[in-house]
Amino acid sequence: MIFSWVERTRPFWQRTYNLNARNRSIPFILLLILPALLAALAAPGQWGAARWEKVPAVTIVAREDDPRLPAVRAAVEYWNRTFASLPTPFRLGTITRVDGTVPDEVLRDLSESTVGGLWTRHRPQSFASTTGDLLIVLSDAEFVSFTSRIGDRMLVAIKNGSSPPLNLANVLPNVIAHEIGHALGLQHNADPTTLMCGRPASCRPVAFISDEPRMFPLTGADVARLRELYPANWHAH
Repeated sequence: MIFSWVERTRPFWQRTYNLNARNRSIPFILLLILPALLAALAAPGQWGAARWEKVPAVTIVAREDDPRLPAVRAAVEYWNRTFASLPTPFRLGTITRVDGTVPDEVLRDLSESTVGGLWTRHRPQSFASTTGDLLIVLSDAEFVSFTSRIGDRMLVAIKNGSSPPLNLANVLPNVIAHEIGHALGLQHNADPTTLMCGRPASCRPVAFISDEPRMFPLTGADVARLRELYPANWHAH
């Protein structure tokens, strides 16, 4: 009786709110979790989930005489200079080169899946014999260079370097640095004057052509993202 009387004496809008609260709670909860769900679904295809909790050992899978090796080292040095300027103690780790190849069809398959926006973790057995946390494969096959997660490691695969645009001046080190940027947690932007420009914007590696060696810059948003991922108090776990 008391409860009924109290309910009758409360304003109509307040009683209506209480009566409908349970029904409204479900869509309200969905509104809260929907952005997180969408982010979780979108992040893999956009490399947003990449964040290193340790110093990653870098392994280059390439022939000893591969002419692209200096470009890989230049790209790694670029990122370590960038981290030093943030500042953060995080760095890319030691570089080791190993002989070996990855089957062309595996790389093409991974490239098509990654470029198409699909998240893939398959065929880790193709990389089981290769040590290292960040694998950089210098391939002679034709595909779109890409970055992908392989198990708990990151893979950067670079296509045949003897054809355009990778054989054009200054393009190769920037393409490698671009892909490493994805492995560090950065996504594409739409500014063709910056390193991380890419799909769906109409950015192409040919924009990296330069008569003088130069690494393209990051955006302010890229730098802010790196500081978020690798703050000044970052430490290896």
